[in-house]
Amino acid sequence: MRSVLALASLVSLSSVALAQTGYGRFPCNIFNGDGTLSADPNQCLDSQLIPPGSADDSGFQGDGATPTNPECVAYGPNAGFFCGIAGAACTTDDNCDNGVCSGGVCSGGPGTDCDADSSCSGFLYCSDPSGENILGTCGGDGTFCNDPSTGNPDGTAAENFDTYNQYCASGFCSINDGGVCSNFVTQVDGDCSFDPEFACTVDSDTGAALTCDATSLTCQLAPQPTGARARARRARVNGAALFKRRACPLSHTACAISGAKGFECVDTLSNLEQCGACATEGGVDCTSLPGVESVGCMAGVCEIWSCADGYSFDSASSACVATLA
Repeated sequence: MRSVLALASLVSLSSVALAQTGYGRFPCNIFNGDGTLSADPNQCLDSQLIPPGSADDSGFQGDGATPTNPECVAYGPNAGFFCGIAGAACTTDDNCDNGVCSGGVCSGGPGTDCDADSSCSGFLYCSDPSGENILGTCGGDGTFCNDPSTGNPDGTAAENFDTYNQYCASGFCSINDGGVCSNFVTQVDGDCSFDPEFACTVDSDTGAALTCDATSLTCQLAPQPTGARARARRARVNGAALFKRRACPLSHTACAISGAKGFECVDTLSNLEQCGACATEGGVDCTSLPGVESVGCMAGVCEIWSCADGYSFDSASSACVATLA
């Protein structure tokens, strides 16, 4: 029986990987100056792939084996790019991010037929939370969608809800209903008791927003209080920030490009010029440290290997200091 990870409990999990856009496990995006994304095949090199889980096929899709030489392909129109997801060219199953290679193409995308979890790509499942009942569709109704190697420990419930939704063909992962793919309620008076916080969306006839009434546990028209527009603007800003966080590989951070629009994916644990964090967020340029001749960024900290002529290493301050004449 798989355990369901409650959204509220994510804040206590320090090892949970950052959320990402799409159902694939290995993003391969380049941020363009106009805000769009392009494919970066270099992020799909075997040496660059860092698995979100144990990579030992221990039961969860997040723990699936790391693909070898996967192709970087688009998740969908105007969406991000991932290594080895459904639609990527392949010669063997090993080229695919979970799923199988069929007819020279990785398969197992949302809504496709399946006979086991191993038939589904990325974080998609074919079975229910118990792992014992095969439901026949990758990310279909009732399939598990709460993989423990995803989610953001620092994110809100709404942000993580948005992440898990991407592992369902319907676009709705109901954590309250057991961490399974379900369907949004899109009609007034529709039952929302299975997930009062997230089940109601908009009325399919009028497009009006719906909310779950706490008394009747049915979807009703949502009130429009003063300040709704301001909250909507804030939501868009927060959504953009969440997008930046998701579009990079798990090992990288989206950092603003100095003097230009857009972002670049940076490994702040080893990048010499943005060590420890993005430059705009307090990261250190190790190469600019006074008196340094040779330096590295190790685990997000500048490590001085040698000092330039006229300087010597001071262990107390971990810095190169000028030698007295």
